[in-house]
Amino acid sequence: MSDVEKQAIVMVTGASSGLGRALCIALARQGTNVVALGRDADALAETQLAVEKEGGRCLCIPFDLLEFDVYGKLFLALKDQIPHLDALIHCAGALNRCTPMQYVKADDFRGMLDIHLAAPNLLTQIMLPLLRRAPTSTVVFTSCDMMHDDLPNWHGYGMAKRALNYAAAMWKAEQPDTPYRFVTLNPGKMRTTLFKRAYGGMHPNEVPPAADATEGFLRVLAAPSEAVNGRALSLDEALQLPG
Repeated sequence: MSDVEKQAIVMVTGASSGLGRALCIALARQGTNVVALGRDADALAETQLAVEKEGGRCLCIPFDLLEFDVYGKLFLALKDQIPHLDALIHCAGALNRCTPMQYVKADDFRGMLDIHLAAPNLLTQIMLPLLRRAPTSTVVFTSCDMMHDDLPNWHGYGMAKRALNYAAAMWKAEQPDTPYRFVTLNPGKMRTTLFKRAYGGMHPNEVPPAADATEGFLRVLAAPSEAVNGRALSLDEALQLPG
C-alpha cells in the first residue's frame, strides 16, 4: 500500500465479521483503503475478497487485541508500510452471555473490560503517530444502548461501553486545537453473532443487518470536527450529519 499516499486509509478492528466486515465493504465502495484487523485469518480472507470485489484494497492482519504486549510490534510492522491513518474504527467485541453482576466470574468480567475498553484505548495510543501523519483523522469508538440506558445483566460489557463516552471526551481534551477527532457511536441492535448471544429470545430478522449501520459511520468520518469531536452519538444522530 506504499503507493496510496494521497488516498484515505482506515483501520477497522473486528473486521472478520459483523459490523467490522460491513464497514470494510462500505469504505471500499467509496474508494477508501482498509487495514482490517481480526482474530480469524480465514474470515479475514473473506473480508478481503469482499473488499476487492468492490474495487477496494485491503491489508488484512490477523491480530488478537487481547495480546497487549504485541501492540508495539503491530505499529512497527505498519509504520513503514502505510503512509498514514485517516481513521481508526473500533468494532471488535465479544460477549458470552448476559449475566447479573452478582454471578459474573472474575475472568469474564475482566475480559469484557479488556476487549471493549482497554483494547480500543491502547490501540488508539499506539496508532497515534500514524493518525498524526494524516492532515486530519478520526477515531470512532463503537458503543451500544448502554451508552445512555441503564440496563441490567450486562456487567463488564455495559460498563466498558458506557466508559467509552468518557474516553472520547478525554482524548479530545488531551488533544486540544488539533485536527484529530474522537467520537463514540451507538449503531443500535444489529443482526450479528453478538446479538444472537445477548438476545436469544429475539429473532435476528427483528433487527437490521450490520450493513444498515455503516452510513452513520461514514457520515461521522466526513463531518466537520465541531459536529462530532468528543461527542457520543446515536445512529440517528449520526445519520443527520451532513453526508
